Amino acid sequence: MVLGALVMASACSDQGPGEPPSDIAAQAAKAALSTSQARGDEAADSPSAREARSVVERYFAAVTAKDFRAAHALWGNDGKDSGGSVDDLARSIAIYSRYEPEVGNPTAIRTRDGMQYVLVSAKLFVENRKTGNTASRDGNVMLRRSSNPTETDPTKREWRIWGIDLRVRS
Repeated sequence: MVLGALVMASACSDQGPGEPPSDIAAQAAKAALSTSQARGDEAADSPSAREARSVVERYFAAVTAKDFRAAHALWGNDGKDSGGSVDDLARSIAIYSRYEPEVGNPTAIRTRDGMQYVLVSAKLFVENRKTGNTASRDGNVMLRRSSNPTETDPTKREWRIWGIDLRVRS
């Protein structure tokens, strides 16, 4: 299949004999290389899963330190996956006088459609600044990255948060 793509790309180029490969052929060659070296499923105790857990730890450390710009930067698509801006994140945390996260363990990593996905469990204890009400929440932080280890964009190559689902325990 990959060989067919390379042959097709070469056949479609306007290069003559002895000329350097066209951009299309070079892109096809790079795609073939990256496909053969693509990351796949990995165990929950793999170095990659530990890297994902580290991102979650850095996220909560940044939020706790009120470094909302650093926290927002750990979200995918240049922070857009968070659904808001740096200021929105700051406002959502400002309502708490206590914000105490606890990061748990990652799941196994699964690969689908050119992306790797992992969940990292987390717990959060919060106290509302105005009412004094407290709540314990638990759930998962969802992360993803490209399965292509040669991806040139670090925001796609490295683990990024694409969702957080922490619900109040009943």
